Amino acid sequence: MINFHLRMPLVCLALVFCATSNAETGLSAPQRDALRAIARRAPFDWPEITPAQADAIYQKAAAYQDLLERHHMPQGMAVDVWWNDYERSSIRRLSGLADSALWTGHYLAALACQYRATGESAVRGRIFDVLDAFDDLSRVSGRVGYMPRYAGLADDPAYHATYVQFYGADPKRPGFGRRAHRGEGKYADWVWLGGSSPDTYSGVVFGLAAAWAYVDDAEVRERVRLLAECIADRLLADGFRIMDGKGSAWRCGRTLRMAVRRLCLSVNPVKYASFEASYVRDCRWLPNSWFLLHGRWDFQYYANNLSYARVFSMYALEDAPERKALLRRTFDRMQRKTEPHLNAHFAALYLAATGCTNSLAARACVQGLLLDYPEPPKFRHWVDHRGDPDHLYLHGRFARFALLPSERVPSDFLWQRSPCILYGNSDIPFEYPGIDVFLPYWMGRMAGVIPAPERN
Repeated sequence: MINFHLRMPLVCLALVFCATSNAETGLSAPQRDALRAIARRAPFDWPEITPAQADAIYQKAAAYQDLLERHHMPQGMAVDVWWNDYERSSIRRLSGLADSALWTGHYLAALACQYRATGESAVRGRIFDVLDAFDDLSRVSGRVGYMPRYAGLADDPAYHATYVQFYGADPKRPGFGRRAHRGEGKYADWVWLGGSSPDTYSGVVFGLAAAWAYVDDAEVRERVRLLAECIADRLLADGFRIMDGKGSAWRCGRTLRMAVRRLCLSVNPVKYASFEASYVRDCRWLPNSWFLLHGRWDFQYYANNLSYARVFSMYALEDAPERKALLRRTFDRMQRKTEPHLNAHFAALYLAATGCTNSLAARACVQGLLLDYPEPPKFRHWVDHRGDPDHLYLHGRFARFALLPSERVPSDFLWQRSPCILYGNSDIPFEYPGIDVFLPYWMGRMAGVIPAPERN
């Protein structure tokens, strides 16, 4: 059973009612059965989505994207928002800032795919907005090229409520968390959040790689090149360690180093020619590596999103046939392993990068799971499927097979969480952005597995 919290704006309830009351635009029974069969690795037939369903998915993705751009980027980067009420009258605090650069990179990837699919000038403008935010991020700490988790104006009350306790209050610096620091130079009125990890850089590289691969625009590419070089040069100077200059240091893993090298070889092959040998060697190693993915009941399931982002970045940028084939073998193996996870994002990444649109399970996951994804807004609410006969109980918090999106516990990015979690969350006016809807949507549109709506 699901306990949905209903304290939200009446207009949003009306939208949900209108969207779900029309049987023609919802997930059909045969489509639902097919998705459940995929989760069980059973035979299935997939009824392709109808024009009405394609239109419904577009409307949902557009609504989520609009909400993100209006409410979840208060200082140019993607965040969760804890409101004081469900009417969004005021913000209690910003949240999710530790992963803000990661999700802003995902947002940039979505814009790149959207621009490739539509060519809209407004989308191009938003791409520049993200590149501007990343440029500020690369300079705010004074260690040019280091990418903090987040940065923004210090006097923003909602941000202040977060950075004063980021990683715990610092007794030596009243008003600052242990990983919150005053900006340098022209950014003296800013505060940036350090302790960036490989997760942060995986998202940033993912967004830059998608922009380079899919936005055929000289000015955009020049901006991407400058940012990629800036970030890479800092990593090189620091021995491929992510160092904030304030005591935090993370080692870049092998696949992240590969993704950075591939991006550099694309944007400036002459300057980074020395990367070629190690990158080629790693490409030959990658198809036989078995640590890339976690199982669907693993609490570290989020790491799968990072692995997919890195392999996608390499595959989208690679142009040498031998290396492309090695990356394709890796991608094929990843898709086979995650197929029963019912993960629309992983399937969309696979389809967009490889162009293998005849993969029926991947098509079904992109189309059907986005169709089943709940309408906005995405507030936290308590979900509890324990004792539900439709979901075979496994152990702890997990079901035996992947749940459909409408059954899952809401989260910041649904596709980085285990698809089998049976219960959790809380009933508070805490709103997540919907990048997990419109990113796979625009990738699916770009790949040709989701048709454009009959009306926009």
